[in-house]
Amino acid sequence: MQELEWTAQIIPELLLAGFVLLLLPLGVFLPGRRSDVATWVALVGLALAAAATIRMMGESPRAVFGDTYAVDPFALYFKLFAIAATALTLLATVGHFRANPLAGAVPALLLLTCLGIVGLAASQDLALIALFLQITTVGSYILVGIAKNNRLATEAALKLFLFSAVASAIMIYGMTLLFGLTGTLRLPELGQRLTTAPAFAALAGLALVLAGYGYEMTLVPFHFWAPDTYQGAPTPISGYLSVAPKAAGLAVLLRTLVVAFPHQLDAWPLLLAILATVTMTVGNVFALRQSSLKRLLAYSSIGQVGYMLVGVAAAPRSPFATPGMLLYLLVYLFMNLGAFLAVEAMERRVHSDDLAALAGLGRRLPFVSAVLALCLLSLAGFPPLGGFIGKIYLFNAALGAGWLWLAVALAINVAISLVYYARVFETLYLRSTDGKTSAQLAAKRFIGGTGALRVALGMLGALALVSGLYPQPFVALATYAAQVLAGGALR
Repeated sequence: MQELEWTAQIIPELLLAGFVLLLLPLGVFLPGRRSDVATWVALVGLALAAAATIRMMGESPRAVFGDTYAVDPFALYFKLFAIAATALTLLATVGHFRANPLAGAVPALLLLTCLGIVGLAASQDLALIALFLQITTVGSYILVGIAKNNRLATEAALKLFLFSAVASAIMIYGMTLLFGLTGTLRLPELGQRLTTAPAFAALAGLALVLAGYGYEMTLVPFHFWAPDTYQGAPTPISGYLSVAPKAAGLAVLLRTLVVAFPHQLDAWPLLLAILATVTMTVGNVFALRQSSLKRLLAYSSIGQVGYMLVGVAAAPRSPFATPGMLLYLLVYLFMNLGAFLAVEAMERRVHSDDLAALAGLGRRLPFVSAVLALCLLSLAGFPPLGGFIGKIYLFNAALGAGWLWLAVALAINVAISLVYYARVFETLYLRSTDGKTSAQLAAKRFIGGTGALRVALGMLGALALVSGLYPQPFVALATYAAQVLAGGALR
């Protein structure tokens, strides 16, 4: 009976796994245009998983499977986040992979990656964290390199694989060190037993484990793979990798710190605050030099993760920190994925992501350009968009933690980001196309990709706006998800 009760708590995960097993053989028999059938089947699976997750909200938090897997508002929040990101990415892939003989495998791989992300957010055991991290990574680098005839895609997949292998090895070594210190891999027991372990050894284990988490989040200095991978990967996959795995990394980092290292509150918050400053600065400064819009968004996403890490660092010191990080992460889904999908629509027209090739598209592709501009303005923190509300929370978190210097660093980086976002606006709306490009655009009207892609763009643009104009539901959801971590581990 207990096993049946536990199984009822992981219905969303079982649905995702079941649809992966269904779609893997189904995709083989759906080449070319018929591969879109697999996409719609996958969307049905995601809708069922989302419905099962929503039904579980409001239930008492608990831990199952020997206290190794949490079923709480925090985990449910990230389940819905991963499902929403996957569904929107699936809409954007309609028509993108039709010329690829492996197109039918894309929905299954996206659901597999989603399953890994869902598992990461709920894991309270280092062994489970390592397992779900590998599931997420395997799905990711196959998706990146699925266009085998594309040299850039193959190179991007290889870099992702190599970086993930090195980071995972370092992380597992850190987990081994923590196990040697405590005799357990469960986060709640680690939190109890590390109090008697040498402080330096415990922090060394945490630093090594952070390598695996940092790679997933593209924290500096684990970010080197991201620009090349995002540029070489299919653009919808780049957008997905810039959002969903980062969210999983932030979730597992915050749970690990709060549950397993509550006794080190004099050490890790300040270290993470410094890491947040370095990450946001590196991301924004390097974005200034980019001529490729995908590389620019890649470095921008590194800077954005630095902003969110402020919320993680300030979590023990400010009541605004965890809700602010979760709120900003939700808005980040809308604005960053929206920006990448807008680039996807533009690439389908001009076959390039170079800024020079996008000159004048603000007039030729008004809908797509408007969505891109809206998402970039939100990323820059302009009111009344969602990014502005999220940044206000993060500023308050830094000040509430007593770190005026961190709030100043955040403000300076927001100002730097305005420079490279302004370059995109200038290219789209103020720069004219050359004669050849103008003739090509005039010869064939284009409104921005398939109907499914336009639906996804419309939804993301609207949510980036609504989350700023009417933030109360988003704030309430983030606050609800953050409450459970205030009590530490679930038992």
